[in-house]
Amino acid sequence: MKKTLAIIMTAALTIGTMAGCSQSTLNYSKEISNTAKWEATTSNIEGTVNVDATGIKEEITFTATGYAANNESYVEMKFNDASGKFNIPEIKAYSDGTTNYINKSFYEGIYALSGQTAPEALTNIKEEYIAIDSASNGINANQIKALTTQPDAVVELGKLVFGNSDIDLPFVQNDREYTINLDTNQTVDLGAKAVKAAGNNLDNINNTFKLGLTTEGIAQAKTSINDASFDKSLTDAKTALAGSTITSKEAFTDSDYTSDFNVNLQVKDFGKISFVMKSTSTKSEVKAITLPTSKIKLTAEEFAKVSAPTNTTIEAKTGVVAK
Repeated sequence: MKKTLAIIMTAALTIGTMAGCSQSTLNYSKEISNTAKWEATTSNIEGTVNVDATGIKEEITFTATGYAANNESYVEMKFNDASGKFNIPEIKAYSDGTTNYINKSFYEGIYALSGQTAPEALTNIKEEYIAIDSASNGINANQIKALTTQPDAVVELGKLVFGNSDIDLPFVQNDREYTINLDTNQTVDLGAKAVKAAGNNLDNINNTFKLGLTTEGIAQAKTSINDASFDKSLTDAKTALAGSTITSKEAFTDSDYTSDFNVNLQVKDFGKISFVMKSTSTKSEVKAITLPTSKIKLTAEEFAKVSAPTNTTIEAKTGVVAK
């Protein structure tokens, strides 16, 4: 998961290489690429979400631990809310490079969190984990692996996502530390630029990542982002979010990587929302990851049916072992 995130981030950044992006961005891109090449990585994350608005005052904290080696990875994430009003389910996720495994109880917990009853087809599954083949989502694991070691391929991915755009992130570099400080106007403008670049390149994105978007849907999306009303909505967003900030500080060494990320939203006529996340990733020794044995393997289409509120049932496929 960490490597995939690193690839996506690097792809988003390297597209600026051909359009004159800043040297600090290029240096940051290289740092991210280097961490993705570690044979094994241990990660720890902790964060807090605070909402202080009219009639609402909530705090939710979360922690996550993860480990990745070669093509395999594992992450466990837990949530806690001070008021006890929420019961966000724990998530345990594994990947062997081609298949992703997530605990069934997480999906059931999401339905409970929203006050709904989980579909019968989902609750009838006896296995503890639901495994979905990455290829069924149009993701090619071998291509992703190649992008971690082939800079040209990363540049090509950036071109596929953003086209010939000049997107750049305003990093301030101090040795191997990189910071970003964005106010409301800068955040909205940067986000809009990325949306327009990707939206106008939606045909290539759809074909490359097999999103299954229709020609009509793509045309509607392009019309929306290029309409004058889209630009007007940006002005409205800046007014509604005036006083908001986004800051980040990331520091690299040859053996670890730390990140502090903060979002403070001031929402007009609503209140304040803050999000703080601190993470550390450390270069580690390679060790074996024990994948779940109690699992049912589904395609993305089969999982969609299981998740739908119907009486459809899915039987475990040949080779699936249940505890």
